[in-house]
Amino acid sequence: MLGPGEGVVGGISTLAETLVPALEQRVDLLYFPTVRRRPLKESGRISLRNITLALSQYARFFPVLHRFRPHIIHLHTSQGIAWLKDTFFVLVGKACRCRVVLHMHGGNFAEIYNRSNYLIQRYTCSISSLADAVIEVSAERRRHLAQIVPIERVITFRNCINVDAISPGFSDRSSNGARALFLGVVGPSKGTLDLLEAMARLKSRGCSLRLWIAGHEEREGDLARAHTRLQELDLEDVCHLVGMVRGASKSQLLREASLFVLPSYQEALPMAVLEAMAAGLPIVATAVGGIPEVVKDGYNGFLVTPGDVEALVEKLAILASDPHLCEVMGQRSREIAEQELDVKPYVKRLVALYESLAGL
Repeated sequence: MLGPGEGVVGGISTLAETLVPALEQRVDLLYFPTVRRRPLKESGRISLRNITLALSQYARFFPVLHRFRPHIIHLHTSQGIAWLKDTFFVLVGKACRCRVVLHMHGGNFAEIYNRSNYLIQRYTCSISSLADAVIEVSAERRRHLAQIVPIERVITFRNCINVDAISPGFSDRSSNGARALFLGVVGPSKGTLDLLEAMARLKSRGCSLRLWIAGHEEREGDLARAHTRLQELDLEDVCHLVGMVRGASKSQLLREASLFVLPSYQEALPMAVLEAMAAGLPIVATAVGGIPEVVKDGYNGFLVTPGDVEALVEKLAILASDPHLCEVMGQRSREIAEQELDVKPYVKRLVALYESLAGL
């Protein structure tokens, strides 16, 4: 299995950290980290550093492939330049007569494909056709990918989490006031500035909701821009930029929050939403990617249109003023996570896929 390694934050890393320990108990698995300790803002760019890193990945891959001799190569990949870089592993894997599973994570892979020139499109189709199976993280993304890969070869595996490792914090939320948590990269694609604008409107209307914004910056300077905007809107008493959180710090925020909010413009199926659901939080998010497949509008949260700040204000205000509704929706989120999103049935399905590809 190939994917990001130590020190690389993001949804793929979070999924791998969940999946690998459980999968190792069922198959002989070697995890090959393609890149380590690289900030997200450096990815997806053509630079001398990234070219050097790609070449070093390729050089490290050959001896590992020769030593381990896998039946199956499972490649976690994304979109744009990252995808083009990863096609090398597909070509080498097929040349070595391995079965190849492509695991697509990009929130707008098909959209980038449509904007690409003819040669890139043909190359993408050719490489994708070499894969023995293609995994998409939502049914909605599977439909989008059908223009590139035959639909019968694309399998939907919603992202998974270790539900047992996330404790719902119902008892920690009873008397601390309404607190919203944003967990993800801070930048335009996640709607961070829309969220700050919504908080300013809520404050002007007397709503006492507080907000934690946790995450690293999407691009150079995005954190500084968010902080400047926060000051301009006079939100320093109700909004806090807490930076990147992992491990115990993230768990504490999930336990103490009243609700989770993610007003993204594009997504595949964000791991942060799944973690928040397992933590027993109602979700306010945009109806993009696979989010509507796990967040049922009016049941375990609310869905809004990307960029619709007033709708975001309305839904946040409803939950901020109704602790009982937060608790009911949060319990429903936890139930969905337990029944549909846990790592154990995910691994069982994945092993069955491996066995079918290997002819076992």
